[in-house]
Amino acid sequence: MAELMSITSVRVGADKLRARVVVNPGMPLSTAEDIEATARVYYLAPAIATHACLGDAGEKFQDCMGDTEIAHLLEHLTVEIMNQTGLAGDISCGRTRRAPGEDRAFDIELSCPDDALTIGALSSALFMMQWAFVNPDTPAPDFEGTVRGLRQLVESLRGERGESRDASPEPAAAPEGDAVFGGAAAAHER
Repeated sequence: MAELMSITSVRVGADKLRARVVVNPGMPLSTAEDIEATARVYYLAPAIATHACLGDAGEKFQDCMGDTEIAHLLEHLTVEIMNQTGLAGDISCGRTRRAPGEDRAFDIELSCPDDALTIGALSSALFMMQWAFVNPDTPAPDFEGTVRGLRQLVESLRGERGESRDASPEPAAAPEGDAVFGGAAAAHER
């Protein structure tokens, strides 16, 4: 079975995770190349459309979602999974850039309040993208179940009990230069 993307490296820092993602040969580089698959991702996580998206055509991800890099879509889906767990803090954000000198490689930078949360969200988002672009004839991923499972995993690693925590954090004030919606901001610079 063909794979949409490969993660070739991951570096975890004190507050950021950096992943090199390669879109495999024969797979679309742009969401415009497979708008139906892009719509499948949107239907899994419709809140991605309202993410702030800095440095693109408009202020929201919906302004560029129909014609942006596949890796950029992966970034926003990852941020939304992190946000939905309620464990990412007040603002989850990311940035996607084409890797220097490489046509199919991208560097994705994600806020990383917890390495297990960020890596789990990235892995889950990659699985969902694989379904949307390569395996749409199989059952759709359970977005809410994935979020619950990731939340439980991270809380167990932290030694927390999650019964009294709400998975939907209140929106927070954004730091200067960032925008926020529903507790998540996704920044993208070209």
